[in-house]
Amino acid sequence: MLHLPHLKEGNMTAPPVENAIALYRDWKRTEFFLNHEALQQVIKAEEKQVSRSLSGTIAEVTNEENSAIRVEIPDIMSVSSCADLTLPPGAGLCIDTTHGPVFLIADSWESLNGWLDAIRLVYTIYARGKTDVLASIITS
Repeated sequence: MLHLPHLKEGNMTAPPVENAIALYRDWKRTEFFLNHEALQQVIKAEEKQVSRSLSGTIAEVTNEENSAIRVEIPDIMSVSSCADLTLPPGAGLCIDTTHGPVFLIADSWESLNGWLDAIRLVYTIYARGKTDVLASIITS
């Protein structure tokens, strides 16, 4: 069962936001959701980085909203499955955007098909100018 207002949610493996071409070991399995506006990575409050300053004091740094992967629906040019040797093994998802490609790895090929269908559905609704109708349906 989905928590509203999400059209789809689930886990995918993603590179760190600041390094899209990171080594396999740096990719992390995290939660994502799709609504009528964007595909968004969920960064939980528990995911904190602890750093030690030169003086020896410990400071906690929490991830901010802009440190999560977010693909706006209007920015999508195409979405497809991909199997590329430069990606970690698994069901690859390639989202070409106006800002460059975004690569993710779904948990399974079946899960990948679900993500592809959902993203294509939301984009089609956006392209036809009916985003407000979808928003009212999934939030009511």
